Amino acid sequence: MTTEQHQPGWRVLSASQIGSVHLRDHLPLQDSVHTWTNGTQAIAAVADGHGHRAHFRSDTGAALATVCAVEELRRVLGDLDDPETAGDVVTSAAAALVDSWVAKVQHHIEANPYDATDERQAAAISDPLRPYGTTILAAAVSGDLLVVLQIGDGDSVIVTDQGEALRAVADDPQLDGLHTSSLCEPDPLSALRTSVLDARVDDIALLFLCTDGFGTNRVDAEGWWRQTGEQLVDFGRTRGLDWMRDQLPGWLEEPARIGGDDTTMAIVVRADLGAAAVTRPVPTEPTPLPELVNTLDRP
Repeated sequence: MTTEQHQPGWRVLSASQIGSVHLRDHLPLQDSVHTWTNGTQAIAAVADGHGHRAHFRSDTGAALATVCAVEELRRVLGDLDDPETAGDVVTSAAAALVDSWVAKVQHHIEANPYDATDERQAAAISDPLRPYGTTILAAAVSGDLLVVLQIGDGDSVIVTDQGEALRAVADDPQLDGLHTSSLCEPDPLSALRTSVLDARVDDIALLFLCTDGFGTNRVDAEGWWRQTGEQLVDFGRTRGLDWMRDQLPGWLEEPARIGGDDTTMAIVVRADLGAAAVTRPVPTEPTPLPELVNTLDRP
């Protein structure tokens, strides 16, 4: 007799908010988020375009980065079936992502060439990728296997059924709080960090990816992501995933307003997490994440 192996379902929730500093300075949203799911497989990617004036096309760079991440991870979903080989698969996907991003940036430059008479654009002619500088964080889940890749700052966090939050990838020793690794650098893969996790063995309920606009300015700089993970799992169970989807933009508003930076989050969550919440009453008033929007340093 054969038994059918249950494949967990996955959902993706995402939102972005433009930062108050960008609104003040009439700058575009420089974060990007792109997701894909078919129910049993899911991909999420977020990117944070650099705000420095040298990176004056970073909104485009970030948008291209998330598109490339989803494209390349979709190509390898069928190969994510063995934890022993998945690490090589995600590393190869990251290399393909970088190549694809460079090609798309070059195509964009061909269509929108730099103006040699403009001082800022003239400086980019000798370093054409720099104006498009961006980070990239991406995750893919296929059945029980979850992979994460990251270049640059931001946060990748996995959360167990018990609400225990863990960093999904190792820290980047190159990050100093002022500078970040970037796709526009000569060798972005030198800053690549990856991980492979078995959702059953590691008891994963969800994973969230966020740009640094969400975590910067927290009073509890070392622990805010643990509380975020615990609360997201609790909200999923008690109020449901549709409620979380509707609340997510509001959860990003205050960090974007007070911190000033663009703020983006994507959540890859097991679909059955909110199953029990269907029969529970849902509050009509919006609910911020406690100790997240309320523990930011006030100006």
